[in-house]
Amino acid sequence: MKKENNTLPSPISRRNFISNSGKIATGSALAGVALPMVHGQSSDITKIALVGCGGRGTGAASNALSVSAANGPTKLVAMADVFQTKMERSYNGLVNKHKDQVDVPEERRFIGFDGYEKAMDVLDPGVAFLFASPWGVSWVQ
Repeated sequence: MKKENNTLPSPISRRNFISNSGKIATGSALAGVALPMVHGQSSDITKIALVGCGGRGTGAASNALSVSAANGPTKLVAMADVFQTKMERSYNGLVNKHKDQVDVPEERRFIGFDGYEKAMDVLDPGVAFLFASPWGVSWVQ
């Protein structure tokens, strides 16, 4: 006797679920950046460092710089990635879109697995740090 399969097809695939989960995680990560004055800073400019300069990281940085009109001035001051080409593409895209808010000279663009440490050292305590590395990559030990 053949057993019937009474399960209904899922309206969402595993791939869609993972994609949507990533979008929700990114939105949640940016929610803290969008809150006005969540920390006491000595200056009125919120400084941001970006680790992971791929599409997701560049998009998160662009979003953080875009919300600055409502929450005060924001500047990107450091970037880190493992790949030089991703760093250059991200930097050029962000400068084209947010020229006055990107202040990342060559000496604050860090390449390599220890780049996140150098980017964090550029920041003062209590400032924003966007961490957008691929799943499965652990930078912090």
